Amino acid sequence: VMQIIRLFLFFFLSVSAYAQSNLYVSTSGSDQSGDGSSQNPYKTLQKAADVIQPGDTVFVFGGTYRNKNFGDGNIWKTENLVKITRSGTPSRYIVFMPYPGDHVLLESDSSYNILIDKAAYIEINGFEAKGNAGMITQSEADAAWGLYKDVNGVVHDLAEEMGIDINDPDLRGKSIDKPPTPDIKKPSYYNGRGIVARNAHHILIKNNTVHHMTGSGIRADKSDYVTIEGNEVYFNTYWTSAGVGAVTVAASVVRPGGDTETGVKIQLIRNYVHDNENRLISWNPTKDFIKMVIDEGAGLFLTRNSDSYSNGRILIANNISTFNGASGIVCHKTNRANIEHNTCYKNGTTNDSASGGIGVNSADDVIILNNISYAEPDHWALGKLGGTLTNMVISDNILYNENGSEPVHRNMPDGWVMTNPLLSDPENGDFTLKSSSPAVDAGSLSTIVSDDFNGNRRDDGNPDIGALELGSGLSVPSFEIYGLQMYPNPVKDRLFIKGRYNLLKYVKVYDSAGRLIISVKNDKNTDLISVDVNRLSKGVYLLKTNCCSNLLIKQ
Repeated sequence: VMQIIRLFLFFFLSVSAYAQSNLYVSTSGSDQSGDGSSQNPYKTLQKAADVIQPGDTVFVFGGTYRNKNFGDGNIWKTENLVKITRSGTPSRYIVFMPYPGDHVLLESDSSYNILIDKAAYIEINGFEAKGNAGMITQSEADAAWGLYKDVNGVVHDLAEEMGIDINDPDLRGKSIDKPPTPDIKKPSYYNGRGIVARNAHHILIKNNTVHHMTGSGIRADKSDYVTIEGNEVYFNTYWTSAGVGAVTVAASVVRPGGDTETGVKIQLIRNYVHDNENRLISWNPTKDFIKMVIDEGAGLFLTRNSDSYSNGRILIANNISTFNGASGIVCHKTNRANIEHNTCYKNGTTNDSASGGIGVNSADDVIILNNISYAEPDHWALGKLGGTLTNMVISDNILYNENGSEPVHRNMPDGWVMTNPLLSDPENGDFTLKSSSPAVDAGSLSTIVSDDFNGNRRDDGNPDIGALELGSGLSVPSFEIYGLQMYPNPVKDRLFIKGRYNLLKYVKVYDSAGRLIISVKNDKNTDLISVDVNRLSKGVYLLKTNCCSNLLIKQ
């Protein structure tokens, strides 16, 4: 009997040691007396991050959470809203997410909103992360452009040291010598970042809305096995003097050490990246000159990965990148990248060059396939930014710039056709294809992508070019991925769609032939939309919002 008891106790303790638990955070909770339970939650995400164990899920109740000392006027602060340093395991990820049905705003004016540092097997899912860019004016950013602290903490102004006015039109486009600025610190208030993985691996950043960061919205530095999926990223990168993109992968490192995987390990997929601009001339502390141009603010940005990333591929697929300051997609000093099935539309809003679509620089083994790149008339849609390009595969892309003053390509003469892709209503955020679009069924089967921006299968013959497949998705509903609710379904007369307002910017109903039947715009940014479907004939329809789609059955 004692032997059985001992075995039972051993089994119980072993299971308990690996048990998963839920932790809770609330604006009304307490880090001192709270125990992380739903009845007695913690007050801050940082407290939960300090005690999490592999397999734990941190549920954050609705409300607004800010970094310590938010709004105190200190432009040099170094704290984060939350810093995650604990790791999960391959079978037991640590997850941070809002409590189901709740809206959580993480607002910061510091270095990082969420920083995942030297950690692994972490998922960040479903938050609204907001920075302080909306609190800064152009004149304030101009005045702070050259501020930095040296290693002794002494504050300098680079503009004064160089004797320049950064808005002097006679300096625009020139290269000017810069004094040495090693080991400096720029003010975090003007260079803050959103959700960042640093020296990390196996990180999932999914279904978040990231906006008004002064620097990058989402970023992976010196990391590996990172998936950035289903996020909306907008109004970022305005006021930083660092050269950044809205969604950036930089200086990737193979992690964990010794990993030999050669397939896709880093993924930027199904993101909606728009209206991110640099509005300042950037300067690099390590360089001895400044090029007086605005040339940053790309939508999706791969940079400086070649030297540090020895194996594994990076995939940029099924993204919509539009109205960003520089190119929609940039592959800079990055090898082994696949850029497939993206839609880029009218980027290059603030840059001083003619780039405005998909740009590549100093790269090897890059595949550019099945993309739509629609540029402004004075910008090119596909181009070589510089450096040497080797082992490039460019095929089945559609380029267009309204037959403008700039050639549609820059040193990329093959692998595309120039024609209007006939997007439904891109100026108002509808990037679906018209049924007459030349992109329909025109893509290459060589793609490694099997679904589209909405998660719908590309299995009706040849895939469509671009991020959105026309008329697909009737067999693969995806509302549950984003936590949207649609009821009643089947429906007779009035349908309700409920979820985060940023996922409900519009509701469109298509028939089985892909024709737009109903369009409702959410002008009031509400979390509940009502749609009158009484006039629809009985049958199966496809309902789409700006994030995803679902079957609609009309009785």
